[in-house]
Amino acid sequence: MMEVEQLRSQSVGELVKLAQKLKGDLFSAQFKHATQQLQKPSDLKTLRRDIARVKTVVTEKLSGSAAKAKVAKAPKAEKKAAAPKAEASEKTEKIEKIAPKAKAPRAKKPAAKKG
Repeated sequence: MMEVEQLRSQSVGELVKLAQKLKGDLFSAQFKHATQQLQKPSDLKTLRRDIARVKTVVTEKLSGSAAKAKVAKAPKAEKKAAAPKAEASEKTEKIEKIAPKAKAPRAKKPAAKKG
């Protein structure tokens, strides 16, 4: 199992190479598991989680300041009392543009006569 602090100290390029190596290891472990040569099937789970851990750290490093900005919550805006119905109709118009109302279902055809 890899330590997150150890991963955070590495550069993005090193992490990408590590992720590729882990994916190759996972592939070979899956192959061994399919041929019943894998000693510990729990290694599959460990490798998948290590890959996810590395990808998470890469994402954190790439988004950097954007992730920190999301943590700080913005103050809540004051509610506006003006024209709540107009806002609702605008929303429904936008929704109808995206997904028009479904047509009424057609009448069922009569069953074919067997004869």
